[in-house]
Amino acid sequence: MNEPWTRDQLLVVFNLYCRIPFSKTKANNPLVIEVARQIGRSAAAVAMKLGNFGSFDSALRAKGIKGLSGASRADRAIWEEFNQDWAKLSIESGLAADRFPGSSLALPPERDVASRPVDGYLAKCADIVSGPSETAREVKVRLHQRFFREAVLASYGDSCCVCSNPVPQLLMAAHIVPWAEREDLRVNPRNGLCLCSLHHDAFDNGLWAIDDTYQIKLSSALRAYLPSRILEVNFVEFSCAQIRMPDKFWPEKEFLAFHRSNLFRE
Repeated sequence: MNEPWTRDQLLVVFNLYCRIPFSKTKANNPLVIEVARQIGRSAAAVAMKLGNFGSFDSALRAKGIKGLSGASRADRAIWEEFNQDWAKLSIESGLAADRFPGSSLALPPERDVASRPVDGYLAKCADIVSGPSETAREVKVRLHQRFFREAVLASYGDSCCVCSNPVPQLLMAAHIVPWAEREDLRVNPRNGLCLCSLHHDAFDNGLWAIDDTYQIKLSSALRAYLPSRILEVNFVEFSCAQIRMPDKFWPEKEFLAFHRSNLFRE
């Protein structure tokens, strides 16, 4: 009989689920193989557990992807717990990874562009959860930012949801409700969009927004600069088109409505 999955193992695998596209949750993915080695499970078992988590994801179901049918109560408990507290996941899963013997790097990243390695991360984990120091807060913020970026970019297949720009150095994990507005949403991937730097800056400045049907709306402030070939190519061409939807963690309509009400320059 197989040994029951521990909470630490589930934490590490759920973190991986968030950080890779669902199409890459296969046993031959090097990241799946590495995590399996780290937690003492087979790559096939980790891939199956990733499929179990996928069975809970409404965004996948909307695309006709059902995940696997053998999810356990423990799988669902992890899913529900951390869908309520994404910041907790980004810290606890790192701590869980570090508890496995021989772990040399907690949760190896698939991408680290614009996200510097966390210096001395493993040595500072205890401070992160219990210490009030400035260093602990800085490391905590960087861990949150790294998790948010990787989860959002993976959900959108590493390309801008407006123009499909795939250049990693030009991609941002944009917050829909700004970082400063809601601390509880800072790590929530449903509060994120994968945008190229141009569309990110324009979104943050209220020059375009997304309506309840996920269609792009241009502001009067941006249209005031028309005609302009640059704006025609980069913005007008996408007006009234639907953003390219992610395969996981669809943006919450409540968050999009906040952006339209508070930032969009109608």
